[in-house]
Amino acid sequence: MWVLQALAIMLSIQAGTLDLVETPPVVGNLPVAMPAPLNLPVGGLSPPVLKGPVNHQMLPPKRPVPTPKGGKCAPAARYFLSSDKLHDYLMNILPPQIEDMVKCDEVNLEGMLGDVLNTVESSDLLSLLDGISLLKGGEGGGLGIGGLLGNEGNGDSSKPSSGSKATGGLGQLIPGGIPGTEALGGLLNLGGDKSSGKGLLNGDGLSKIKKPLEDAVENVSGIKDAIQEKVNEVVPDGVKEPLKDVLKMDIKDTLLELKVGQVTLDDMEINMEANGMQVLSMLTATIDGKGVLGPVISLLQFEAKMDVMTTIAVASNNTQCVNLDAQDTHMHVKEMKIQLVETVTGKVPLPVPLPLDHIIPAIVTAKINENLEKSNSCAIVLNDFNNCKNTTGLFSYQVNTARISPKGLVILYCAKANIGNKTVPVPGGRLPPDPKNASIAVTISSTTLKTLVKEVAKNSSVQMDGLEAQITHIAFASQENNTLRVVYKVDITKNGEHFATGETKLFISHGSKISNSTLIPEVKLIRSEHSVVPPEAKEEVEGILSEVEKAVWSNFNETYKKMNIPEGVSSHTLKNSDVKLMKSIDLQAAS
Repeated sequence: MWVLQALAIMLSIQAGTLDLVETPPVVGNLPVAMPAPLNLPVGGLSPPVLKGPVNHQMLPPKRPVPTPKGGKCAPAARYFLSSDKLHDYLMNILPPQIEDMVKCDEVNLEGMLGDVLNTVESSDLLSLLDGISLLKGGEGGGLGIGGLLGNEGNGDSSKPSSGSKATGGLGQLIPGGIPGTEALGGLLNLGGDKSSGKGLLNGDGLSKIKKPLEDAVENVSGIKDAIQEKVNEVVPDGVKEPLKDVLKMDIKDTLLELKVGQVTLDDMEINMEANGMQVLSMLTATIDGKGVLGPVISLLQFEAKMDVMTTIAVASNNTQCVNLDAQDTHMHVKEMKIQLVETVTGKVPLPVPLPLDHIIPAIVTAKINENLEKSNSCAIVLNDFNNCKNTTGLFSYQVNTARISPKGLVILYCAKANIGNKTVPVPGGRLPPDPKNASIAVTISSTTLKTLVKEVAKNSSVQMDGLEAQITHIAFASQENNTLRVVYKVDITKNGEHFATGETKLFISHGSKISNSTLIPEVKLIRSEHSVVPPEAKEEVEGILSEVEKAVWSNFNETYKKMNIPEGVSSHTLKNSDVKLMKSIDLQAAS
């Protein structure tokens, strides 16, 4: 009856005055706090980032996105994962989890629907149908609500009153596009303060209402008959009379048992944002109602069109690892329909589903979100994205920053070198950009090589034949064909006094690879060149310069073999990718 009363209210508003003499039966059972809708821009399925926003009425996030932990330092390494890879991961991992969440016992979708229907004071299912949608004219025909209200032509009857992605919420109890209803939303005051449902219904607007409701109520029975007539038009002949009887039965007799049946993901949209990702999942859930409905009809099935909005952010619970975390998840039941009739002889699908009134999905939305907030077992889990573990090696990497952008996930690392019993900070530097069209990329700053080579030089002093050689300067540069040129100067003393200065050039080929977050080193000494000042001392110092070269190469080769790279993301690692020696002497591998 409350649907019919709402229609009667609209009739009286069109007459110019209204006197509310009875509170609609469902309003008294509204939850204390109803979630406010929020328009969120949602991108498209492929590619994952859309240029144009799409409006969706969803609930606002309840908690801030955490910033990954990490110290203040200049980055010495970077890991990159493209938005396409993130998109593919979410498209693979989220659908079954979201479907299970809708079915989750603690969410209790079927129980909340049953509670709402059982608390309605109207005694039959017919009173729960969306009369506005059923009677509206347009492509589907029907009686036409404009003519029923005596105000044809002022509204766009081609626009559905339910079913779009942006419908739902108590503010949609009476759609704003229906002629004569513009003032009703303000009078009901359903969307503002904590005591939703106040306003006209608690007496605030009664002083402005002059005409009693009786002038409009006399049309209610005719409207209800028109709804029944419309239902008869769309159902098969074999179930018209049995369904008519069922719609007039007491609700408690028709809903002896409710159970969520199949949950189907209709579409998923992912939008990459600066603080994370917004994932909108559009689903259809069927809720079977089983009971003794007479000798012909044995089952009514409710169909719920739902949106599930999930905010996914970068999170870090330690300084070496970054993971994804589902920060907020909200469900939005957009519309509910009676979709299927099962008879003793088989299933008879209805050509046109019978929509339930808008306020039912609005209240169910509030209840299931409250249940989801309290749940301990219905959450989305993404811990397989990265197997976080503390690693050790020649370098220790610490997360500096991690962020998601339309291009993808970028993690910047600081580094320390663990050489001997010492821990040496690695100064950061400007890193080259990631390769164009790369799906995964790892970049290591030249400062790591400089730190390694510097420590090698300190440990390559030699004494022989009364001479002592010590490296005083070292530098290196990138050559063609992935070749590294190392140049160092040697101070040679004899009897404690300076004797000569030697310079050595080493040409090292670099053919290393990265696979599964591991550096597979492959370096070879191609050739070496020596020069001595003064030239006449060359013959005497050639032997010690050769020994210094052996010490430098041995130390460099052994130390480089221990070099490690940051873990990145364990579920998305490079596989046997060549390491390129950049002109800037940075190391980079990509796929």
